[in-house]
Amino acid sequence: MRLGTSICSAMGSADCISVEKEVEDKSTTVLTSKIDGGVFFKPNRPALVMSSTSWTPDEDFSILLEAALMYDRRVAATLGEEDSMDEGQLWIDIKSGKQFDYPRLLFIITGKGPDRKKYEEQIKRLKLRRVAFRTMWLASEDYPLLLGSADLGVSLHTSSSGLDLPMKVVDMFGCGLPVCAASFSW
Repeated sequence: MRLGTSICSAMGSADCISVEKEVEDKSTTVLTSKIDGGVFFKPNRPALVMSSTSWTPDEDFSILLEAALMYDRRVAATLGEEDSMDEGQLWIDIKSGKQFDYPRLLFIITGKGPDRKKYEEQIKRLKLRRVAFRTMWLASEDYPLLLGSADLGVSLHTSSSGLDLPMKVVDMFGCGLPVCAASFSW
């Protein structure tokens, strides 16, 4: 609930997550609904993918941006959608809770560093329908909670030795989060 405003605020024009921000019900988030005292995943919730970074050249986020673009285009092609499709109907369907064959993806990238603005500008230029990105700095108490709520972790850290496992991956494993990572020479 504390992160709701940050999660629902699009980095550019409206996207498949920001369209839900008009919900005034305080017992509902983009991911969950509170029903009879219990908290449950929404049936049409986006898959939450987390990545933690120091936004330095040893983490190439263009890999993740390209993968997101490929996913978005492949889903559109599978569904027979054209680039000229009116997004308005998609936003209406999302707000109404429509179930989709292919989930929306919400990428949350946490951290501070010198390359952050560069990648945020690239993200703003992407024209994605079913994928959304958020970059944020989390309070120490929110970081493990969000990791524990995610469906997948991504680590793009590389090193000259190829041997060091980043602490970010250790944090993800500690929360029970499966991780896709750059290969390491163990």
